[in-house]
Amino acid sequence: MGAEDVTGERARERALLQAEKMETIGRLTGAIAQQFNELLGAIMTRAAALSQSSPANRDLDELKETARRGAELAHKLLGFSRHKTLDLQPLSLTEYVREILDRMRRELPANVEVQFEADEAGGVVEADPAEVRQILMNLVTNARDAMPKGGTLHVEVRRARLGAADRPLHAWIEPGAYVSVAVSDTGTGMSAATLARVFEPFFTTKPLGVGTGLGMAMVYGLVKQHKGFVHLYSEIGQGTTAKVYLPAVYHRAPPLEAVDDEILPGGTETILLVEDDPTMRSVAQELLEKVGYRVLAAVDGAQGLTMYRAHRAELRLVLTDVIMPKLSGFQLYEAIRRDSPALKVLFTSGFPAPNYRKTVGLDAAVAFVTKPWTASELLGRVRTLLQPAPA
Repeated sequence: MGAEDVTGERARERALLQAEKMETIGRLTGAIAQQFNELLGAIMTRAAALSQSSPANRDLDELKETARRGAELAHKLLGFSRHKTLDLQPLSLTEYVREILDRMRRELPANVEVQFEADEAGGVVEADPAEVRQILMNLVTNARDAMPKGGTLHVEVRRARLGAADRPLHAWIEPGAYVSVAVSDTGTGMSAATLARVFEPFFTTKPLGVGTGLGMAMVYGLVKQHKGFVHLYSEIGQGTTAKVYLPAVYHRAPPLEAVDDEILPGGTETILLVEDDPTMRSVAQELLEKVGYRVLAAVDGAQGLTMYRAHRAELRLVLTDVIMPKLSGFQLYEAIRRDSPALKVLFTSGFPAPNYRKTVGLDAAVAFVTKPWTASELLGRVRTLLQPAPA
């Protein structure tokens, strides 16, 4: 087994262990929250009865307020542990997310630019509108807090197809048709250690007394209760993308193609893959080679440029990360364009997609795919770029 294969296998093992840990924490939290909720219910009922039969009492009012806050806490814990009752109904995520985001824009600082992109057709899920609103509000609030000096908030709604080929990055998924909502920021980003704990109840990186540490725990629990999943991608100093996947239904749109690895588009062209993250590099190389491509892999932009110069005659596409040490994806692109004006370039990043056009302009031989991508997204974008233009 090669080094890249070992890296991919370890990533899968870590993802499965993380999922198992969250299941255990969820069961424990749910049992505690249910008992806590019952006790608070009894306290609130008795306090209400006392307030009816007694004169105004400040201590009693404070007791009722404390019990109410405790009940809110229990409500959040039940959301994480998937014990809430959902009011499921067909919901067009494109329309609904746009509506919620329009309302939230007014509450965001003026120095935060809000961008929205969506697939207009389809995007219907079976979900509880109130809880979807809660999920989006928590994600947008976290993105805002990560950009104290301002930045870009990018929200994207897309239809997605997931299958066995996606398990190296999304180890716990069920194959099928989904609608994804991605919330990206250009903020402070998170370390690997923080990412490993971000969904745990009461875990927070905020100062003492600021927040409860339950926002992302609620997101995790509510998404799982909708039979979906959530994936985070982050880099220190660059930003974070939270991508929520909810199972698609077909009340208003035709179904996506059946999930089958055999239908993943492939080819025989030579591709230069430039990616500094070992897990992403391993998974992308394995996926591209599985569908027939010849892949040359580089660990950073500088090595990518060296490999491009050595193999330029045979290369048909460069798939490159944007943020890398030594030489960024954009710098690599500019060096390539000086002597290969038509070579296809596919950028990949976890951060706002429209911004890449500020660098590449109207170059038709360039495209972008957002991390964390799915197998069908990445391979579809690659094949579209490589497809010869109609005569």
